[in-house]
Amino acid sequence: MPVEKPALTPELCYSAETLRRFLFLSRSLTDDTISADLNSIPTVKESKILGSGSSWTKPEREKVGSRRRACKDFVYSSVFESWKVRDEILEYCDKIANERKSEISATAAKKSKVDPRLDPYEARDLPTYTKEEDILSWVASERGVEDIVRDRSWSIICERCLDIGTDSASGATPMVGDNGSGWRLAFQTWKNSKLH
Repeated sequence: MPVEKPALTPELCYSAETLRRFLFLSRSLTDDTISADLNSIPTVKESKILGSGSSWTKPEREKVGSRRRACKDFVYSSVFESWKVRDEILEYCDKIANERKSEISATAAKKSKVDPRLDPYEARDLPTYTKEEDILSWVASERGVEDIVRDRSWSIICERCLDIGTDSASGATPMVGDNGSGWRLAFQTWKNSKLH
């Protein structure tokens, strides 16, 4: 069951606890349970046991085909959708912090510059952007967590859904043992397909 995305406002980025809780819960419900969610889908070994020759009966081919579709549907509609929502949150807060930093810098540049020997306290009146640095810091930290989580999830997906990237919805072809490195291409291709 997907977690409802909070309505994004700049205030949420400045008091990030709600967003960070959402990110944690989203990972818990999607990526941390991915093995259990994929248990009903045949592994690569199970698919090879069934073989790929003409000796397959039509029901056997349909059964494996439907399981492969179910695997792809799960990855695209659950995993990738969840990743997309988490990316949107991180991108939004990154944008808010950078825009605010630019506004503060522009304001500071407009203030008249007084020689610090004449007024050593003038610098205290200049606006700072330490809160924005905090936002950029937690966004960078959460992006690092996302990379680790997605690498792990993609490795599991590749083991269970070997042909996940062989249709038109994804241009990537995952390989068993790719250590998760293929998720970026598959995820980006999926996002691009959603735009068209």
